[in-house]
Amino acid sequence: MPRYKNDELIGRIIRTTVSVIGRRTSESYAVMVIGTVVRRLSDKYDFLKNVEISNVQYSEIGKIVNITKDLDYVKAEDIGRASRDFIQKITRTLGKNAGYFFIKEIKEDLPYEYEQTIKQLGVDLDFLQLEYLTDRKSVFDFQIPNSELLAYIFQALFDILAKENGRNFAFLTLEELVKRFSTKYEILEDIEVNDIRYMMGANIVSVDSKVDIVDPDVIGSVTQKIIQETSNYLQEKGGIPFIEKLKNYMGVEYYLKLEEMGVNLGAIHLKHGMIVKRVLKALVDVLSEASAESYAILVLDRVLSKIYYDYESLRFIEIDSSRYSDGFDAVCISSDIDLVSPSEVGRGIQKLIEKVSSGLGEDAGQNFVDKLKFRLGKAYVLKMEEMGVNLHLVQLRQDLVF
Repeated sequence: MPRYKNDELIGRIIRTTVSVIGRRTSESYAVMVIGTVVRRLSDKYDFLKNVEISNVQYSEIGKIVNITKDLDYVKAEDIGRASRDFIQKITRTLGKNAGYFFIKEIKEDLPYEYEQTIKQLGVDLDFLQLEYLTDRKSVFDFQIPNSELLAYIFQALFDILAKENGRNFAFLTLEELVKRFSTKYEILEDIEVNDIRYMMGANIVSVDSKVDIVDPDVIGSVTQKIIQETSNYLQEKGGIPFIEKLKNYMGVEYYLKLEEMGVNLGAIHLKHGMIVKRVLKALVDVLSEASAESYAILVLDRVLSKIYYDYESLRFIEIDSSRYSDGFDAVCISSDIDLVSPSEVGRGIQKLIEKVSSGLGEDAGQNFVDKLKFRLGKAYVLKMEEMGVNLHLVQLRQDLVF
């Protein structure tokens, strides 16, 4: 694993933080927050006075951080402590809901080898996430029954839909969704959508208490699907920032309960480029378990070169062969991929995963699909399935080989 220079580590952490915060707010807001935190920490860590944060256009995000002096004279443990304090202060600054998602997204966006490097310096993102979760659980009672959770989610969806498109649209949308998916998810038969179009203050659904004994994973799958389909409805109506409205509506205790059930709100309203990026990152992470990340990037590049022209969506992925040592930073996905149809993007993803898996040896190939699903997360797997990706088929082929 490469030993990055101190200014490389600090610069990478700050740029990743700008990207994560900027997605939810704006780059200018991200720069303002980060600049404030860096200035405050410079009283404790004098070397941070050499770190300048400037507001530039998104296309020049690499120029946001300017380090005016070589930081290699600073001890590695001090870089680690400063990085940890920086992440913790940013998390607290963003507030209880946004702060929870911040650590997760930093881990997702930070290149794997950078993550491992700062972990060696005492910045364990998984531990920070667990620490945050433990703190939140000490404040809230997470013994939320399934029936209460489902009632809360449906009420949240109704209130947001009604505010945007009227109570009639909200009622008819949720009623149609429950009917349409009740054959796939039997639990929906225990949910009755109440016609409250002309009744203020009434609950949109009645939920039978027998759902309280249902496996949480089932509740999570149903909730993920209903929220995702609701988002699709709103996209058809012109596309409002539905997921952000839902996150703002919900309390952190419900966020965390949904997380425990495998629900990923962040994966619902994603463009193709973000889904493909997640798939590529997951493939690299799985391959890196048995080799260096740079070699995993090389393998991915070789596979893509063989199927590049056969699938339209894959033509928008470029890997700079001169930057294999930079890990995932060598991968670039054009925003034009968002113009490709979902089914075509799905076809490309399917073939890419099949080709990568077929080239693995017995040791690396064992449990490949399970590892990939784990890296992707349940919500991304669901999104991929909607695009026609069939990981079960890949697993069957792997079973025949091994």
